[in-house]
Amino acid sequence: MRVLITGLTGFVGSHLAEYALSRDAEVFGSIKWRSKTDNIDHIRGQLNTIECDLKDLSSVTVLIRETKPDLVFHLAAQSFVPTSWHAPVETLSNNIVSEVNLFEAIRANRIMPVILVAGSSEEYGLVCPDELPVKETSPLRPLSPYAVSKIAQDF
Repeated sequence: MRVLITGLTGFVGSHLAEYALSRDAEVFGSIKWRSKTDNIDHIRGQLNTIECDLKDLSSVTVLIRETKPDLVFHLAAQSFVPTSWHAPVETLSNNIVSEVNLFEAIRANRIMPVILVAGSSEEYGLVCPDELPVKETSPLRPLSPYAVSKIAQDF
């Protein structure tokens, strides 16, 4: 199985890569230019990393053409809530455009991988005690540009 992880160098991406490798998957990961690789340095020799700007469709198209994944875990995002308030346009653009580019590149390469897009509890915002536990049918009440971007990704 060929697995592509966007956001490979992050906390979740690096642990997911370890897990996929333990399941004998061939693991590919997109790495943003000049990303810190501390989280993956110990497994770097077992990974196939490809520099890719997910906001650039041609770069993403090459990523998909070279990896031909069976399974895609789309974890890459501008995920810091405070940053989303300081740079709302960048947060919305990064998170939404990156996902659209990923989908368009997959379509252009005529492949049909299973795709998992990471969501966030931020999408639900303030949850009243009588609304617990939170379910997928719970009302969405985003309280930050980041939360709005994650809702847009879901829709």
